[in-house]
Amino acid sequence: MNFLAHLFLSGNNEEIMVGNILADRSRGLIKKNLSEGILSGIKLHHEIDHYTDNHSVVALTKKRLNPDFGHYAPVITDIFYDHFLALHWNEYSDVSLDIFAKKCYSVLKKHKNLFPTNFQFALMYMRFRNLLVSYRTFDGVKFAFDKMSGRAVNSHNLHLAVDELKKNYSLYENEFIEFFDDLIKQFLKLFYSAF
Repeated sequence: MNFLAHLFLSGNNEEIMVGNILADRSRGLIKKNLSEGILSGIKLHHEIDHYTDNHSVVALTKKRLNPDFGHYAPVITDIFYDHFLALHWNEYSDVSLDIFAKKCYSVLKKHKNLFPTNFQFALMYMRFRNLLVSYRTFDGVKFAFDKMSGRAVNSHNLHLAVDELKKNYSLYENEFIEFFDDLIKQFLKLFYSAF
């Protein structure tokens, strides 16, 4: 899953949110200096990723993407799924996506010193572009792929991922809904205990 889903599954717990986003950037951090909440967020992130990577529906999405996008299929899947989460947000949350995104930006900014310097700039940019909300639109998804394409090796065709999303839109949407319902059930206890 990508940023939006990880933040959503953090519940309303700020430290879990931070840990959930910090997880992929925590190499070199001295874990004993982190709070229990942040450590729980890091653990939750890895559990979500493990569950996602082993889910049969996610495997279908990646399989469809693999012939054209190769090893970028998992990353594209993450962004497609964040798109559908943003699009269907009101079905999963009583808080509007705009309000939720503002809270996330504020929480991450408050803890920015925990993140590597290059990601601190990414956090500022995320907030400036309102990326969490922009995932709702094709333009927002395209922008995410364009930014990724500039940083990734052999990613010359990532810009075509939006065309693929449009071409098989209902297939990807149905796969997201089936998977995300399973994901929420799997993490329900963790999700509600964070409130």
